[in-house]
Amino acid sequence: MKINLLDVASFNGGHPIAQYDHLLAAAPVYWHEEPGGRGFWAVTRYQDVYDIGRNAAVFSSSPTIMIQDPMTDASGASASSKMMLMMDPPEHTGYRKLISRAFTQGPARDYEPRIKALATSIIDAVAQKGECEFMSEVAGEMPSFVIADLMGLPLSDGRELYRLTEIIHTDPASLPKGASAEAVQSMFHYAMTVIKEKRAQPGEDLASQLLQAELDGRRLTDEEFLLFFMLLVDAGGDTTRNLVGTGTYELIRSAGAWEQLAEDPTGRLPLAAEELLRLTSPVIYMRRTLTQDYVLNGQAMQKGDKVVMYYGAANRDSRMFTEPHRLDLTRQQARHLAFGGGHHVCLGQWYARLEIDAIFTEMLTRMKRLRVLEPPQWLNSTFISGMTHMPIGFELR
Repeated sequence: MKINLLDVASFNGGHPIAQYDHLLAAAPVYWHEEPGGRGFWAVTRYQDVYDIGRNAAVFSSSPTIMIQDPMTDASGASASSKMMLMMDPPEHTGYRKLISRAFTQGPARDYEPRIKALATSIIDAVAQKGECEFMSEVAGEMPSFVIADLMGLPLSDGRELYRLTEIIHTDPASLPKGASAEAVQSMFHYAMTVIKEKRAQPGEDLASQLLQAELDGRRLTDEEFLLFFMLLVDAGGDTTRNLVGTGTYELIRSAGAWEQLAEDPTGRLPLAAEELLRLTSPVIYMRRTLTQDYVLNGQAMQKGDKVVMYYGAANRDSRMFTEPHRLDLTRQQARHLAFGGGHHVCLGQWYARLEIDAIFTEMLTRMKRLRVLEPPQWLNSTFISGMTHMPIGFELR
């Protein structure tokens, strides 16, 4: 079995299940060559991924959570090192506290009526057409609108920010030269206008709260806010957009699944959503870097080695899930790792779950006989699993 988890072709169509199965069975801690880099350990078993995510003392998020090492400036400092995802406790803890209260289950529940209203408006916009480009008109709308709303931004701006995140997550080799850097700069330029506006006229929104918050007795610098902004926009859309997209695709492909859910959306969606998160695993991997020599599953690893957790593989580990490749909408044991784990567990998971529930409820109660009109186009990425284009047809109930 040829293993290549750095080739976007491996992820064209979703996760490379055959490669995962081979690694899970024969090489759960696998040394993966890296052209132009030092290589990395690919970790696939559920328990190993679970444990790594909870051991920041040994498996550090610094200098980056990406496989490729970050670019450094002349001083040797990396700009990305200040993004919260690239921090370990206690530094990470302080930054996370700045926004964690806004993302707990209580505030998310308070926002639920707004999320439901947005879901209704999204489906209203496509309902009479009988078909739509699902990723841009439905799956991408909800998280784009919600994060814009939370940040106190025009909803239409959320669409443009979503477009930029899609570029940022695309493999640079698949884009015109410099497109990724231009997308990052465009997002930073937009965020600078937010800084100016929110400092002049602060509101109750998350962007204003961040700019007014204090960390160790001081307010965030412009650079820190820019990185926070990019993280919130970026992470705020990934899981929801790609779960709704690929989840809908899986439901269409699985005979009878859509109508099974439609019979009782309120009662069946909670378990079904967790199962779809497990099966689709929108975030493909996160990297950690060893702070000391370590032995995992009998494999000796050295200080400084890159260790990469593959969530899609862990979520299909037969040691944890019976018939792991089967969509089971009533699965009781879907303790998936789609939101990561440990101190880096997804901060926005409560909002994501409410968004997923709202948009699927709206679709299930209003749409039937869904069909894919063209083969989906997948994001050229080894980091995010999702689609860029999926036209669907449907009938109204």
